[in-house]
Amino acid sequence: MAGDAPLLDRLAALPPVPVSEISALLDRGASLAKDPLLAGLVGVDEEGEPALHPLAAAVLEQLHTRPDATCYAALIEALTGIWNAAVRGAVVARLKAGGLPPDDLLLRLEALSPTLGFQAENREWARAWMADPTAQDGALVQQCLVRLLLALRGLAEARARALTDPHPPPRGGSATKETS
Repeated sequence: MAGDAPLLDRLAALPPVPVSEISALLDRGASLAKDPLLAGLVGVDEEGEPALHPLAAAVLEQLHTRPDATCYAALIEALTGIWNAAVRGAVVARLKAGGLPPDDLLLRLEALSPTLGFQAENREWARAWMADPTAQDGALVQQCLVRLLLALRGLAEARARALTDPHPPPRGGSATKETS
């Protein structure tokens, strides 16, 4: 639809949703196995009970290290991480196909773009990445996908509240048609 606002604009227009709401949602006993976004993050514990996948639990714990973090910021961080891994993979493939020696790869990545290089990362991570870039970026993408799903679920809960609240707060000014 031509009149629809792009998805990220619509999500950004929601009131800030703290990442703590994701935990509250999960703690409320929401059936994760029946949630279309989170069903793939459900495993089974030693007693055969549904449990959050360890990667999802680790990402959730990481999100809570910043008390002011919002679901929208987590979504943008996840998309950025996925984008950086995708571009880095494409650049590395082109550089290797062009005959660049492995010893020069990190230096060339740093020269091309700060987000492709490892200036902000620690040297141990850079060494591990050089040993197996596909595995390292694959792990980053998995973590980012979990972050993206958790963030989207938190934002979706806020949108569901806005759509179903019988007395929504007034919005500034003009009435516009909205899509979910």
